[in-house]
Amino acid sequence: MAQQGESAASARIEQFIARVALKDRVAFKQLYDATVKCLFAIVTRLLRDPSWAEEVVQEAYVSIWNSAGNYSAAKSQPMTWLITIARNRATDALRSTTRERENVVRAALSDDDDGEPVREFADQSTGLLDHLISRIDAARLRGCLQGLEAAQRQAIALAFYDGLSHSELASHMRQPLGTVKAWVRRGLDRLKHCLES
Repeated sequence: MAQQGESAASARIEQFIARVALKDRVAFKQLYDATVKCLFAIVTRLLRDPSWAEEVVQEAYVSIWNSAGNYSAAKSQPMTWLITIARNRATDALRSTTRERENVVRAALSDDDDGEPVREFADQSTGLLDHLISRIDAARLRGCLQGLEAAQRQAIALAFYDGLSHSELASHMRQPLGTVKAWVRRGLDRLKHCLES
């Protein structure tokens, strides 16, 4: 009986995807309503940040809207296809964040770098600033940090010393999420350029 229910749900989702391929907005909303809880749970587990997961899930649904015509029931179950898109988006988000962080560190590494991969800076055991201080002259780093705007410096310090997520930063600093993200992104860019010079 439960298997019949799963088959019916799968067939319904498959129909939604087929209609989304024809750019049917009602079907897209129905597909979203039927699947968002599952995709959000998976992406949240991967990213460990609900507000970031919300953004990534939205991007996943944009991909679903754009690529619904490519879905083939012969190749995969509809939920498998949807989950794969969501996971790929989450993986891309993790990689891009790691690359941004690595770029800041790579710019600051000394010539005697042993080529070890840069550790994930969100790790509780070490923050970005701790890692940089261990690799470069602390005075130089302090000088670069002082060159940042106060809000950027505070956001970066809270994110990397205290390990606060973007949503926690927004709450702590009493600022909109987008503003805090921009401060961190721009601050890291300026820090990178300072350390490269």
